[in-house]
Amino acid sequence: MKILAVGDMHLGRRPSRIPGEFVHDPADLSPAVAWRRSCELAIEEQVAAVLLAGDVIESERDFFEGYRELKAGVERLAGESIRVIAVAGNHDVEVLPRLADALAGEEGFKLLGRGGVWESIEIGPVRIHGWSFPRREVRQSPLAGMESASGPGFHLALLHCDLDASGSPYAPVMRRELDGAGLDAWLLGHIHAPHPLSAAAPRGYLGCVSGMDPGEPGPRGPWLMRFEGERLIEMAQFPLAPIRWESIDIDLGNLEDIGDLDNIVIERARELDQRLFASRPTPLAVGLRPRFTGQSEFCDELPRRIARLMEEQSSFHVGERAYFIEHCETAVLPRIDLDELAARGDPLGLLAARLLLLDRPEGDAARAELIAGARARFHSELTGHRWRDLESNDEALADCRIAQRLRLAGFEALRRLHAQQRGAGA
Repeated sequence: MKILAVGDMHLGRRPSRIPGEFVHDPADLSPAVAWRRSCELAIEEQVAAVLLAGDVIESERDFFEGYRELKAGVERLAGESIRVIAVAGNHDVEVLPRLADALAGEEGFKLLGRGGVWESIEIGPVRIHGWSFPRREVRQSPLAGMESASGPGFHLALLHCDLDASGSPYAPVMRRELDGAGLDAWLLGHIHAPHPLSAAAPRGYLGCVSGMDPGEPGPRGPWLMRFEGERLIEMAQFPLAPIRWESIDIDLGNLEDIGDLDNIVIERARELDQRLFASRPTPLAVGLRPRFTGQSEFCDELPRRIARLMEEQSSFHVGERAYFIEHCETAVLPRIDLDELAARGDPLGLLAARLLLLDRPEGDAARAELIAGARARFHSELTGHRWRDLESNDEALADCRIAQRLRLAGFEALRRLHAQQRGAGA
């Protein structure tokens, strides 16, 4: 038996940061397309059920579009004897029950755990437990009212919640609560960054089904679960999203002609395309964020060349796939010796010394101290920020993410300081 699990869809949303003259309309890259592709996959794989982990609809104002898309998918799946089982999240706490009532005449759709009361349903050897948001904000753990699972079969929970976020208004749940509940799997919605789920570790966030902006990079799509009897033997993500966001690092250390920059970007995009999309399913569009690094004699010319690139050739095709450059990040320095600069006591030297710290091994004490100081400041940025709905604090505040932000900001500051000093000297 197979089950397809779908994370946050947000039907009604459109991807942002799409160029105005881009070949694809944002509607063609929306979560609705990912939902249709998920239905096609469910039929192709002959799954027994499709599970929706909340935030199926973006908001109340998207009722009609959400109803149209959801109903069309449910009808297609019902025609193949595939059930659709959903829980409500904080975004669709009002609209999803209304949609469920409107779909009451459609066989195969079930809103599980309506009103914040745990409910379960059997699909073959799998018992699915679900809880839906009863109101927009829930500050207590929904597991407080859950009875211990018992009986034969594979016990799977479908829940929209904020994991390891004590005090959150979005159904805070601690990991130890999941561990103590005695269930075999937890499929979570709310945070848009997917966890590395597998048959051996089927516990965590499914992630959004389609990334809507550069803050949601990498593969996005539903998860296919395959069972043998009461045992989960395989769980894999199918990146069905019609749009994908990616960053690529481009070292300009060997750049001989600044006019070659456009071709270099396209060539790196071609390499990325061959590496990521060798087989189906593939996105229709890729939002690209090049990060230029290295030391180059064209350092001062680079901002003007990037501006021209964004104006004249911000979108292009690689095969049948459309690419667009969403933004360019620069961490390019003039040909200077960081070690030599770091020996100086002026602001340029102090900054160079800190950049060198970031290149030390992860276990280095000085590097760890620098990152810890930045973490405290970044943590305040996340409080109340919309990122809170996209990824966990652990991911946003990981050492590698902080080091990346510091490195980009530090190199840009160093470039400007160095240019100012050269200007003063002239």
